[in-house]
Amino acid sequence: MTIFESIVQGVIQGITEFLPISSSGHLTIAQYFLGQKENNLLFDVCLHLGTLISVFFVYHKIFFKLFISSFTIIPKFFSGKKRNYDEKIVINLFFSLLPLFFLFVPLPKIKNLKTFASNLASSGNISIVGFSLIATSILLIAGFLYSRKVCSKKKTCYNKMSDMSLTNSFVIGVSQLFATIFPGLSRSGTTLSIGLLQGINRETALDFSFIMGTPAILAASFLELIEAKSRGIHIEVFPVLTGVLVSAFVGFLSIKLFKWVLSNDKTWIFSLYSFILGILILIFKNWV
Repeated sequence: MTIFESIVQGVIQGITEFLPISSSGHLTIAQYFLGQKENNLLFDVCLHLGTLISVFFVYHKIFFKLFISSFTIIPKFFSGKKRNYDEKIVINLFFSLLPLFFLFVPLPKIKNLKTFASNLASSGNISIVGFSLIATSILLIAGFLYSRKVCSKKKTCYNKMSDMSLTNSFVIGVSQLFATIFPGLSRSGTTLSIGLLQGINRETALDFSFIMGTPAILAASFLELIEAKSRGIHIEVFPVLTGVLVSAFVGFLSIKLFKWVLSNDKTWIFSLYSFILGILILIFKNWV
């Protein structure tokens, strides 16, 4: 892998990880046209770790509070004391991550859903990406139309992460599971849309999506790195390090951009982009 290729993929990862247009889908498309067939998954993991740096930078104060609160939940459970704001968020995050354990449940004909997801990601089948991008577009439209109808008219709406029910969190976690399996189905776009469809405030749904995705990506990256080490996969350090740094910097800018777009009710742009790109991919794959 050349430095140029690592920079290109680092920029793609940084832009698409947090914008609701699917980082995995865009990386699959980029690797398809760059002709890369080997070790893609491991490099993708490193790029994801790069974008996590930007998440920690933006949300470091919240992460610190949640980390401290995770040690006070159990004592309060036995003492019967009322949980505070941060402790409620920790519990919601825990329930949102439970669906990811289904990735490791044994299934007939395939080892598990994680293996199925890995095979999809490494297959180079961009038709799957095309259909998933269109699905992302539809979810975004549905989510924001519903949010505009519910929250903008001062009807019942969850304005804080601590207000969310455990069911809300679990359902959003299920949507993250599907986004983990199918390349092109945006994780941030899917989880955000499902949050909006449950009547969660836009900013709250977005923050929960970013924070919820952090431990999921960390765990997935750790497992992938272990697997890569056991298989003796070799990666070039300098191109990977370049890609990580680029994805971290661009990812920070993407988070700020998404928050601005969300606050100005311009998210339809991402929906239109995903739909058009999905259609173009399907046309290219099947007729060009």
